Amino acid sequence: MKEHSETLDLVLRHKWYDLIADGTKKEEYRCMSDYWRSRFEKYSYNFVRFHRGYTSTTMVFELKRIKRGYGKIEWGAPAEEVYILYLGELVGVGT
Repeated sequence: MKEHSETLDLVLRHKWYDLIADGTKKEEYRCMSDYWRSRFEKYSYNFVRFHRGYTSTTMVFELKRIKRGYGKIEWGAPAEEVYILYLGELVGVGT
């Protein structure tokens, strides 16, 4: 059984953060590593908090689902299978 962890925190490069903030990018990617596999198999998340680099600027989205697949190269996905985090509604911002 998965442990419940309310919010997943992720640091993004400014380019990807800004594309999500303006509504262009609707998903985020993480590589198929042991680290991410263990995080996604062990915990379930309701929200994802994105940090704009290592600043205090953040935004929180509902996390609709996480699945394995191939993302959009133009949105930063590599040409290999990744974990795709599908974003829901924006629920908060912080600075």
